Amino acid sequence: MVDWVQDAVFYQIFPDRFCNGDVGNDPPGTRPWGEVPTRESTFGGDLLGIAEKLDYLESLGVTALYLTPIFKAPTNHKYDTEDYFQVDPAFGGNEALRELVTALHARGMRIVLDGVFNHCGERHPFFQDVLKKGRASPYWNWFTIWGDRVVREPEPNYACWAGVPTMPEWNHRNPKVREYLLSVVRHWIRECGIDGWRLDTVEYLPPDFVRGVYRVAKEERPDAYVLGEVMGMAASWFKHGALDGVMNYRLRDGIVAFFARGEWPAETFAHHLYAIRRSYPPDSNFTMYNLLGSHDVPRFLTLCGGDRRRLLLAAAFLFSYIGAPAIYYGDEVGLTGGEDPDCRRCFPWEEARWDRALLETFRRLARIRLVSPALRRGSFKLVAARDRLLSFLRVGEGEEVLVTLNAGDRAERISLPSPGLWQDLITEEGFRGGPVPLEPFGFRILRRAAGTA
Repeated sequence: MVDWVQDAVFYQIFPDRFCNGDVGNDPPGTRPWGEVPTRESTFGGDLLGIAEKLDYLESLGVTALYLTPIFKAPTNHKYDTEDYFQVDPAFGGNEALRELVTALHARGMRIVLDGVFNHCGERHPFFQDVLKKGRASPYWNWFTIWGDRVVREPEPNYACWAGVPTMPEWNHRNPKVREYLLSVVRHWIRECGIDGWRLDTVEYLPPDFVRGVYRVAKEERPDAYVLGEVMGMAASWFKHGALDGVMNYRLRDGIVAFFARGEWPAETFAHHLYAIRRSYPPDSNFTMYNLLGSHDVPRFLTLCGGDRRRLLLAAAFLFSYIGAPAIYYGDEVGLTGGEDPDCRRCFPWEEARWDRALLETFRRLARIRLVSPALRRGSFKLVAARDRLLSFLRVGEGEEVLVTLNAGDRAERISLPSPGLWQDLITEEGFRGGPVPLEPFGFRILRRAAGTA
């Protein structure tokens, strides 16, 4: 288990859309900041822009960044890698990454990069060599091609991600391919001291190759975090000993159903939580990457129909549940957006556009978690799950924290699980005995004062 992840608050950034720190490296055709995104549009966000906003991120309570791909590629999303050893010039190049990592580490913050090892882009020089030389290319067997030459139309005759011709898949049966990709894993930990890798489309990858990534990362840095993109249940990856954690999309499914859409009663949600927890090794639950949104799904506030109360409830759950909470850039100020590419809008740096109350609640939730050993590392016990009310207890290092969330439209009254003085960590109200009032679509995070009875 990676110890630091238990204490982390992650923040995911899609670099082209977060902040433009250097207009001098903007690619041709860069669009005005804030324009509605298309699949092709670029907006000039870069690594210097991220570095310039570290004060903001630190004030939010963020302790670790996850960046979608930053290596040289022709698209705005960079999942079609052209050069794994070159940070894209539009993002500032290799030196910009070194400077960002140094600045993060100086603040005690971490950084995880996106490793796209299932496929590359058609501009990768090895695939270009295959296009030019056919079977005579030394890289012919680095890909899986059916026939004597590469054919793209009407369908590609080579393995490619989801059938997309511009993303040819690596042939992981070839030992040279594996060593090449593992050298990338090794290089960026050595070169810049990154803190881990998020493995894209890990379910497409051979398990023994993923174990190889895990092994190499740990050889270079024992506390490196190896995170997998898994859309469903991930039990097999932990049984393979191949990952430290996964992007917990199964947990998100339940959060959307209970909080955003109001489709599930609390009992169904509680059972969903139980099934996920018990499907994974106990320690792995604490190093899961728990998310409300990402660059691949609609914004959570949009799924809530714009009802910020539902987003706040979901955030309160995320910051008080087992595993590392992750903020998708802009969610904390009320950014909205539908399916990709709309979920990849530019961060609105004009503060007049921010939902200040939402931002302050996110900050408070992060602060509460960062100072609470029970919320970061404590045990979980379900207290109540009825109608639209969910309550659970986190206990650890002599601390008890009761989390209660009312996802319904009527007021509730909750009982305290034990005698003593309980303080609401959001409102700072104190309660001795009960019942404690809870407004519609409201929540309380209550800590039992030490030594009280």
